[in-house]
Amino acid sequence: MAEEKVIEGLIGFGLTKGEAEAYLFLLKAGACPAGVAARKLRINRMKAYRLLKALEEKDLVEMIVGRPAKFQSIPLKEALDRQLGGIRAKASRLAEIEKEMLEYWEKAYSKVEPSEEPRFRILQGRRQVYDFLLQIFEGAEKEINLITTRNDLERFSFFGIDDELMRLRRENVSVRVLTQVDQYGLELVKRYSDFAEIRHFSLPTSMRFVIVDESEVLNTFAMDDSMSLATREDLGLWTDGVDYVKAMKAFFDTLWRVSQDAIEVVQAVKDGRAPQEIRVLATREEYTKTFKAMVKSCNEEIILIENRIGGMPITAQELREFSDGGARIRLLTDVDLGNFADIGKVIGFAHVMHNPSAGNLQLLIADRREVLLHIPYLEAMGQAIWSNMKVYVDTMIQVFENYWRDGVPAKEILAKFSTQKVLIAGLELSEKSLKAAGWIVDVPGELVGKSGKRRSFSMVAKRADPPFGPLVLDLLTEEDALGPIVSLNAKTKDLEPVLKLLASTRPLYKEEVRLADLYGIKPIYAIEAEELATNIVKEANHIFE
Repeated sequence: MAEEKVIEGLIGFGLTKGEAEAYLFLLKAGACPAGVAARKLRINRMKAYRLLKALEEKDLVEMIVGRPAKFQSIPLKEALDRQLGGIRAKASRLAEIEKEMLEYWEKAYSKVEPSEEPRFRILQGRRQVYDFLLQIFEGAEKEINLITTRNDLERFSFFGIDDELMRLRRENVSVRVLTQVDQYGLELVKRYSDFAEIRHFSLPTSMRFVIVDESEVLNTFAMDDSMSLATREDLGLWTDGVDYVKAMKAFFDTLWRVSQDAIEVVQAVKDGRAPQEIRVLATREEYTKTFKAMVKSCNEEIILIENRIGGMPITAQELREFSDGGARIRLLTDVDLGNFADIGKVIGFAHVMHNPSAGNLQLLIADRREVLLHIPYLEAMGQAIWSNMKVYVDTMIQVFENYWRDGVPAKEILAKFSTQKVLIAGLELSEKSLKAAGWIVDVPGELVGKSGKRRSFSMVAKRADPPFGPLVLDLLTEEDALGPIVSLNAKTKDLEPVLKLLASTRPLYKEEVRLADLYGIKPIYAIEAEELATNIVKEANHIFE
């Protein structure tokens, strides 16, 4: 009964029930290893070790280095005084924070007027959209920014919208227009350039953005772009939401900076030259077609950033043909087991560098004259961005060269994969054996921690009957094991694995063994895949003994 009162009191001082029971045991038993504590507390060794490490972090337990390491509790009064001191210090800090928060709130927000809710309006049909455009243009005071199609600019004349824009320009309202210039719109561009700044941008689809005075926006993301004035297939969304208007203005300004003066494009079209431009490729088919055309046109140099060689629109054999034709090929990639075999196919004829920092960036530069760029988060706008603008091409070349300088020759990285092959083979063999013994195994595996974050491991294994686990395992593929040991420990902070394994084809050094033991990680060492699998299964089954 007295022990229950002590445990209850310790919980009141901030300990968990398990920590309180472990501390009380050490208080009575004196210094002892985690294994002894586990047996006496009737819990597995890993859980006992975690409880003792938690008490050590709270300065209630001290670890005595040795083989095995032992844990010793500090006296009860000293422990309570330390906990009480921590509680008092925390309460004092919270009081200071409370004071600072109240002062900040009083200064920053006491006189702030409540903000108005943003308004929204849906406009259906071309006549309603154009009538509304005339309405918001009439109230413009500073600027109008417009992105739309050539046909839309042509249709404006039937409603007098172009005349309204001319009037606004005479009253010193800035008018900026982004549209796609082609051979059919040369006269239209010349007419609008009399009262507006107009630039060329290849639109990925029929769309319209109108931003007035940075205070309101009218968007049409898809519309019937025929010359019909009565179509209902013209749906507009208007809002004066501050954050949305700012985002759309930033979007417009970005496109404006990288677009080309429309008059220059008109002259290029007249001269039969390809205008310098940026174009959004809307579909995967268009991306693939452009990629192949760019590579086929190369005579001197093909520059590539691609993390998955096998996922490119062209094969390694096709790439070799261009190399045989005299084109220099430079490839930046992330050498790992996923593309190990594919890199082996290109390293004989291409200069390949390893740099994982390039992430998921996909880049093609053809003869330093045109660029094709794909970034996953841009897929909402389209599959990729193509450009032959010199300033853009030069920028992308600089990006590539920066990654290239920080890279490592792929040949140096490939050597370590012979080791990884042994590890992967051992993992596959152990997976089969564990499944045969009743384990549920995922290779690779993933667990969701208490924080809600997903943690990935080389292998995760659980017992279905009775519920037991999980067991987690990572492979040591680097020369230095200290980093992977720390990483494995960090990934399991908010998990409760019964066993943490680190598989390696070399024995760990003394300092690595000490760190692994400190974090409760069991190293598995073997030279051959079969031996490695045997050792993994042995350790897994050992936790049931």
